[in-house]
Amino acid sequence: MGKRHLKMYERDIGMKKPKIYASIERFNQLINKSFDNMQTKAENRLNPFKHPLSDEAKKRLKWMYLIHYEFNGKIAKAARRIGISRQWLSTLHGKWMDKDKDPRSLEPESRAPNNTDKRKRIDQVIENKIIEVRKEHHLGKDKLITILDRDHKITVGATTINRYLEKHGLLDIKISNRLKMAHKNKIEQKQKCRPPKEIKDYKPGALIEKDMKYIVKMGAFRNMEKYKSKDNFWYQHTAIDSFTRIRTIGLAEDSESRTAVIVQEECEKRFPFQIACANTDNGSENEKDFDNYLTKNKIVHFHSRSGTPTDNPRVERSHLTDEVEFYRHGNICKTFEEQKKRIADWEYKYNYVRPHQALGNLTPMEFYALWKKDPDEAYKIAEKWKIYLKKQNERLANSRKIKNKEKIANLMEQIDIRLGNNYK
Repeated sequence: MGKRHLKMYERDIGMKKPKIYASIERFNQLINKSFDNMQTKAENRLNPFKHPLSDEAKKRLKWMYLIHYEFNGKIAKAARRIGISRQWLSTLHGKWMDKDKDPRSLEPESRAPNNTDKRKRIDQVIENKIIEVRKEHHLGKDKLITILDRDHKITVGATTINRYLEKHGLLDIKISNRLKMAHKNKIEQKQKCRPPKEIKDYKPGALIEKDMKYIVKMGAFRNMEKYKSKDNFWYQHTAIDSFTRIRTIGLAEDSESRTAVIVQEECEKRFPFQIACANTDNGSENEKDFDNYLTKNKIVHFHSRSGTPTDNPRVERSHLTDEVEFYRHGNICKTFEEQKKRIADWEYKYNYVRPHQALGNLTPMEFYALWKKDPDEAYKIAEKWKIYLKKQNERLANSRKIKNKEKIANLMEQIDIRLGNNYK
């Protein structure tokens, strides 16, 4: 081949890949896209509550999808397709089935050794230096790593530092207990996360928002020294269905979690449907006995973020309605029994009489009856309200932006007047 032809060939190769290489690259792209699509399908079908999973658990979830939706439950065929042993895949599948197909059961077990007594330890000189630096600077493990390496040429890991700090009683007990509790929750697979937005308007009973409201007793604040006393309050437990807005209210004389269970059982009986999920805040009344009650009854327990009432918006809005339309109109009674009766009347009025703007000015019970008769029409009403709220939020955001720009411009002008324009 002459030089001229060689240059033309090299130019053509640079401009366009040979067909064989282009075909292989296209094939790899299709394979990767297929795997991504399968992972998405597995997440949608087998992890409907969007539990956070590790990469290894996601991979195993895809294997479960292959077994049930690609190979009709035949584990041997799925194992050959994946490239692992049938026995290992069968073990994972059995564990997953025993946990009612909970995707979190596919998380790999810890590989940490059960006994580390014979593990090689660091020299006594290094141990003494760790304790000395800790007592001198009162810093955490991450900063101690830097100081030991920089000032004493000692390279040691964070876990090792923590081990010897605990040995010498130099760990912060509160922080240590908090971390232990977080690890315990991880082992028990109790994830504190918000509910996915898809289930909020899915169907009646899909999600119940639950919260507690403080009710000031009549004449409770005559002695202002006891302002924060628990004796000054009754406790209103409110559970509202996120979709239909059907609401049940219970009154309690204390805020203990065991009392919350009793009230919750009474409230659930008045709902005309079963409950699948519940969303609460992080109050103590929603922990311990209450959380165990939900787990026992297979009700998924979601948690709002701390200090974020907008994560539980519909029950919070219903409490504003209570304040404006009920309590401000003389509905505080002298005795607990009278108050319970008055609240029961208000619950009936809220569910059967009071029209709700988000439900197309139907009452919650009318909306529920409509959903049973014509679900499509009920979903149209819910979607119309979503669109309205979105537009309202956009208008509010735009108005805030305009005001902020004006404030910033005025502030910059004041800064120039204060500091002058002499800086270069």
